[in-house]
Amino acid sequence: MKTFAIVVLVSIACSFSGFCAEQAGSLPPPVSKEKFTFQQIDQQKKELKDKIVLIEVALVGQGGDIGRGMLRYFTKDTSGSAMPYGRVDFPRDALKKLGLLDNPEKGPLSVYVRLQVFGGNAAAIGEAVGTKVFTNPQGKTTYAW
Repeated sequence: MKTFAIVVLVSIACSFSGFCAEQAGSLPPPVSKEKFTFQQIDQQKKELKDKIVLIEVALVGQGGDIGRGMLRYFTKDTSGSAMPYGRVDFPRDALKKLGLLDNPEKGPLSVYVRLQVFGGNAAAIGEAVGTKVFTNPQGKTTYAW
């Protein structure tokens, strides 16, 4: 009689972005190397849903705690466009690491955000996933602070 031992190790480590490792590994590459404005995002939100774009923003005021270690900020992009404001969720730990938790006026900040669109004409909300992007030779994309 043979005896088999099956050992299953499960490790779930959540990244600064609020995504667990499984989800972070499945994040797509950014749609472009070019920076988007909130006006462009609003105009293209259906096409950009669940995609990652690069934006350059300054935090406005204090962030509101939305749970999961995330803070929601009103932000202003640096474009000078007619619609420069948008909402972005940031990981508290990442803002602390970047020195923005205690000094939100420091900036601007170039950040990759995953766009979430809720319903028909609702505004898009970005969830910050990192300030740096890396793609390995196998094509896997990761984001870091």
